Amino acid sequence: MLNKNKGFTLMEVIIAVAILGLVATGSLRLMIISSKNLIEVQETQALLNEARKIQLDFMTDDTKPVKGTEDIYKWEISEGSWPVLDGRWELKYKELIVETKTKEIILYMSTY
Repeated sequence: MLNKNKGFTLMEVIIAVAILGLVATGSLRLMIISSKNLIEVQETQALLNEARKIQLDFMTDDTKPVKGTEDIYKWEISEGSWPVLDGRWELKYKELIVETKTKEIILYMSTY
């Protein structure tokens, strides 16, 4: 009777460890990228929330200045117009720019 070895050879173990290492490395990179994207989305959401708050304050408070800073946010409001129907009519608006050191968001408000 032949005695068959039951078990893995060294080569099979090395290949299995190498494959496991590649899968683990790919999973780790995916987690790091996902974490960075989540942080960026959270920062953008916070900036948008602050811009909406400033917009609401400006629309409800006539004494609010057109330039200012709050915490890490800097904001400025300017007026503009857009010609319509070959310049026969103008669409007037106010532009609110809210920015941090790395991001900026612009909101447009209609004027009546």
